[in-house]
Amino acid sequence: MLIGYVAVIVAAIIVGLLLKLPILPDKPMRNSWMISIIFPTVILAVGFFAIFNYFKVYNNIYTAIIIGIFSAVFSKFFLERVFPKPEIGEQA
Repeated sequence: MLIGYVAVIVAAIIVGLLLKLPILPDKPMRNSWMISIIFPTVILAVGFFAIFNYFKVYNNIYTAIIIGIFSAVFSKFFLERVFPKPEIGEQA
């Protein structure tokens, strides 16, 4: 089971690099809403794989690789459509 988590992380990182996602967000990181490989791509991949493992649905190495690919593509193309960036306005 641990090999599945390693596979999902490696697959997400490799596909993220192929899609030219940055490895880390801009500095300062706590104020950055930039999508990167480390956050949220890998976090989403591990979360989706944990859900699959919890329900005992297809918990094998191939599923881990597919989920890693899906999470990188989702982070690159669809994440900001599903969860838009917050509006940061001037405070009065």
